[in-house]
Amino acid sequence: MTIMTVNKTPLFYGLLGCLCVSLSGCGMFFGDDGIFRNRENDYLKADNIPPLVLNENLDTRALGELYPIAPITEADFGYENNPEGFETPRPAPLSSNVLQESVKIQRLGGQSWILLNVAPGEVWPRVRHFLNTNGLSVASADISSGVIETDWIQFKTDLTTYDRYRLQIDQGVQPETSEIHILHTSIPSSAGPTAEVNWPASSTNGEREKWLLDELAATLASDTSEGGTSLLAQSIGGATKANLGMIRNEPVMFLKLDRARALGTLSHSVKQEGFSPYESDASGIFYLHYRKVDTDEPGWFARKWNALFGDSEKTQLKLESPYSLEQLVAALPEDEALEQAPLSNRAEEKIHPNAPGYLLIVTGEDGNLVVRLRDPYGKRLEARQARAMLTILRKNLI
Repeated sequence: MTIMTVNKTPLFYGLLGCLCVSLSGCGMFFGDDGIFRNRENDYLKADNIPPLVLNENLDTRALGELYPIAPITEADFGYENNPEGFETPRPAPLSSNVLQESVKIQRLGGQSWILLNVAPGEVWPRVRHFLNTNGLSVASADISSGVIETDWIQFKTDLTTYDRYRLQIDQGVQPETSEIHILHTSIPSSAGPTAEVNWPASSTNGEREKWLLDELAATLASDTSEGGTSLLAQSIGGATKANLGMIRNEPVMFLKLDRARALGTLSHSVKQEGFSPYESDASGIFYLHYRKVDTDEPGWFARKWNALFGDSEKTQLKLESPYSLEQLVAALPEDEALEQAPLSNRAEEKIHPNAPGYLLIVTGEDGNLVVRLRDPYGKRLEARQARAMLTILRKNLI
């Protein structure tokens, strides 16, 4: 019998050493005690630092919390009394319109206004710069209300009238957006410029309103470098015109708009991101279908198929309900009974059984509207479901 021996050369020992180092390397560098250990949960071990205490004779006005956390109250959207399995709500998503044009003209019925994807604090100085550059002297400017009134002017093409403009800068429907509304009035030149102005409800001359609206929008869109930011103008118009909140533990949407504007912007929103309207009426009720949209990008084959034969998802949204909106509205609870409606249980409904979809119900007065999302029988949805769907609707308001 022959016994073979291995010649342990220096190369052998070198390979053996490298193997040992590689086996222990992960623990040495990336383990719990390694140099590059995972620190993502270190914040859980952090402790509170007691606040700094100064002598009572010293001035403490300069001291304060750098990042104060406001307490959560029942009025805050997403708060529920004694919730089971409470989850911290995600921040509200940016409006889908914020990523579109930075300046555009919106029209609804007989109304027109400029929409900008910047805060009023940036819009105010840019509008003042536009007026100064174009020789439109300012008669008055109230930064607290966002109103600028020009002085009387005369158009060279028409010397029979004196004209004046009123520009209103407001918070937009979405956060960090602004709206500019323009009102025009004129008087006969024989009357002469007057100090008092009786502003009409709508512009005296629609063409001259449109002229200034187009000129201002074009200037704001072409040059964003002038004007800077006004800190005093940041509070113009108060809060945003669309907010989410709670009423009696039910998620709702508050709209600080007149009814015509509210119904117009909701009509746009109920056609986006999985929503599809069956019907709507003038009273402010929308009958909707909703299916959650798959956010995953389709593969190459699916994109080619949709390009050749159409998007099957979009065609499936064109559905019909066995019941009309008129039938559903006739069976709805009214007034206080609607507000205090119980949770939805579609299986127990005897009138219009198995009705699909949802009802979006707008109530309240101009400037203080409440939007509720209910099942087809007017019953309340589970809070998290209603909150998620209202968040999508709010994001797509214009």
